[in-house]
Amino acid sequence: MKISEVGERKLIQMLMKFVSMPANVFPYYDDTVAFEVGRDLLSFKIDTFVYSTDRPKGLEPYDVGWKAVTAVASDMAAKGASPYLFQCSLSLPPDTEEREALEVERGLSEGAKAYGGALVGGDTGEAKDGVIAVTGIGIHVSHTYIPRKNDLAQGDLIAVTGSFGYAPLGLAAMMGKVELREPILSKSIQVFKHPLARVKSGLSLVGLGAKASMDSSDGLAFTLHELAVINSVDIEVMTPPIDELLSTYFSENGIDPMPFVFYGGEEYELVAAFPATVPARALKELGFTIIGEVKKPGTGKLTYRGNELNAKGYEHFR
Repeated sequence: MKISEVGERKLIQMLMKFVSMPANVFPYYDDTVAFEVGRDLLSFKIDTFVYSTDRPKGLEPYDVGWKAVTAVASDMAAKGASPYLFQCSLSLPPDTEEREALEVERGLSEGAKAYGGALVGGDTGEAKDGVIAVTGIGIHVSHTYIPRKNDLAQGDLIAVTGSFGYAPLGLAAMMGKVELREPILSKSIQVFKHPLARVKSGLSLVGLGAKASMDSSDGLAFTLHELAVINSVDIEVMTPPIDELLSTYFSENGIDPMPFVFYGGEEYELVAAFPATVPARALKELGFTIIGEVKKPGTGKLTYRGNELNAKGYEHFR
């Protein structure tokens, strides 16, 4: 059977049998791997950017580097860790222009600094396709607690950072699939090309009592569905995380917002669950907006306005 028939999620489950957890490593599968070094709790993460699948026409080399490091920083933020050190394995075809290689590295370096870390080296290699693998180490705010994926209960609040829809809309515009007008065109493309990991909000997760947290880059519906299934609960979305400007644009132009808000992906936002006792004002001050709640123990159903949302999102090999 080919992995295109299996899919990324099932393949990961199959590969996990080869994974071992030393005594100082937190024994769980999550967005990062946490481990103890002395009195510190650190997180390790790796992510890969492949030109042929991840780089649409118009994405400049600098943007490639920035997005590659953002993917790692976002997963660290989702676990309440502050990015510290990054390394990059940069593999490029030999006919790549020198300037392009330097611009990718500049994007990596400036992205690392923007998130409070540093690019400290890496490796170079020759390949038929551009492949950028970024590894990162982050330092956790708490020495004892990590907001994982598996601690949801009925009544918990579901909250997210940011406004959804811009990044997938920008990607669709760059690929010629939609025609946009200003100011939506410029903003959507900018959000796609230059995403921002929510490190500050991530560092507030522990203090706010977050019970679970994930990065949303595979798509909002996919992320919420994963949380629901892991915890054997149902989640209801009451207010989609879309700002007034984009909502008005969709409405005036007869565009269905659902594919972009729930199923788009490429948005490096945080999706978290908090106890119902946490005030909405406190969440808002730290960048979170309540969009729904955990309804009851269930089968992993995700609903919006009484309609079930599919677990669609980005998945490799499909």
